[in-house]
Amino acid sequence: MVGHGGAGVSTVAAAGAVETGASRRSTAAATRLREEPTSLLVTLDRFRPASRLFGVYSRPGVPVPVSQHAHLLEIDTLGLVEDLWAAISDAMPTGLGEVTDAVTEVDPAELIGLPGIETVLALRAIREVATDGRFSRIVLDCSGGVDPYAVLRAPRMYADLLERIWPRHRRLSASGEGARVTRIVAVVDALARDCEDLAELFTDPATTTSHVVTSASDYGREMARRHLAVVELLGIPAATLIVNAGASGSAAHGTAGARDSAVDGPGELDQAFVDMASTSTLVATPRLREVPRSVRALRGLGVSLRQTRGADTGPAAARVEHVAGHGLESRYRLAWPQSLPDPADLSLGRSGDDLLVTVCGVRRAVRLPSVLRRCTVDDARWENGVLAIGFRPDPAVWPAHDTHQSA
Repeated sequence: MVGHGGAGVSTVAAAGAVETGASRRSTAAATRLREEPTSLLVTLDRFRPASRLFGVYSRPGVPVPVSQHAHLLEIDTLGLVEDLWAAISDAMPTGLGEVTDAVTEVDPAELIGLPGIETVLALRAIREVATDGRFSRIVLDCSGGVDPYAVLRAPRMYADLLERIWPRHRRLSASGEGARVTRIVAVVDALARDCEDLAELFTDPATTTSHVVTSASDYGREMARRHLAVVELLGIPAATLIVNAGASGSAAHGTAGARDSAVDGPGELDQAFVDMASTSTLVATPRLREVPRSVRALRGLGVSLRQTRGADTGPAAARVEHVAGHGLESRYRLAWPQSLPDPADLSLGRSGDDLLVTVCGVRRAVRLPSVLRRCTVDDARWENGVLAIGFRPDPAVWPAHDTHQSA
């Protein structure tokens, strides 16, 4: 669940988690789960407002029931970091010199500063609960000061960070130095594998979809376009665009404009929202007199989170085309459908075998197909909703004997 500040993402996420439709199970699921809940609402907000919304006592890391068919899970990221560091420091042997001494003097809380570690550990904890057989759907609330795209990119970023700091081949060679070092290597290897698994999970359209929440204001329309473009870049299908009539818009833009533009039902939605949701389900929540503070009131919003199972999106749907020429005169094109609210927000770069694509301030590293790794970027254009990037062979690395390379 993603959206701009003031859009009411947390409220809509809670409403989606407790919707009565979420309680319907397939026959197989009903047999397996019996009376267990099928939805798990997860929040990363360190202030834990969801437990107050539902009026329940929440223990971080432990799912608690909020309705017959929904549970709430709140995460204590600091505790997760401290637990990980305890596992490493307990195994740290003494007498290995200044490197060991320096590491063991680090306070576990200081590790919070390492990019992405909090998020990776939180996602790993969520996955463990999500795969224990009790829940058929996980609703991840990416609001409350959390950068949703930092969350989604954290596993890949941290996996790359681990590889740079302590490459796998060095970990393998170190594992033969003793039982304690082997234990440290095992912990780091497990974390690296989890990062890879989580990165794949978030880009698997068969299991993961996004739901974009926005206010009905002009600001909401602008931000909805940007959020839809970014989730497309990250390869996460946007299943639902939810226009929250009760949202106050943006604190920076005030509330009057948002209220003036508010809608009372789907029939009153601006055509711009209809156009944006061409491949998604468009939902408009009704305007309520009071802030919903109960399961019944939340269900009154009528939020239904549709799960799509379909084709890849964004760079995952890219196709390589051999346009013309042979050998060093060959020309190739890499193209995929990509929303782009403002062409000025697009930038491209290259880092080794990766193409760096930035849309609306969010960057994704796209691994190039093998034939394009021996090429340089020739040009790029965005037209009719398709981003097309031209490539030409790099004479320095292109095989001299090849007269043609197949894509």
